[in-house]
Amino acid sequence: MNDTVLLNMSLEANAEEIWNVLTNVDTFNNCFDNTSIEVDEFKSGNVVKFVTDVNGEKVIDEAAIRSCYTNERLSYGYKKQNTTNEIDVSFTLKPSGNFTYLTIEGRNFSDDFDRSHSENNWINMMQGIKKYIQNK
Repeated sequence: MNDTVLLNMSLEANAEEIWNVLTNVDTFNNCFDNTSIEVDEFKSGNVVKFVTDVNGEKVIDEAAIRSCYTNERLSYGYKKQNTTNEIDVSFTLKPSGNFTYLTIEGRNFSDDFDRSHSENNWINMMQGIKKYIQNK
């Protein structure tokens, strides 16, 4: 099994705009229809709760923030509800002229299904960020 997902996208936006979508509760919750986040502050050691409505049932996944470098990099250990496996996830932003490159990297999946499911979610997340920023 390939245990790494690496996704890249260039966005016509500055790093601050993308960072705001990733780490501002109100902006994140406005950007995504089916998922919201809850966190006191984005800093190392804090836990982010991802709340998703799945067929009328609330599913809550948690991510322990490992590092948070404003407008540059966010990494956390992500645990899906009712699992013990922790997926290593990082978001990296690299500005280049009028664009910013967003990279999402994930590792340590429990199996191929977990890897594929996460990859599809992150692709949708990137598309959601792009759409949100373009419509601002």
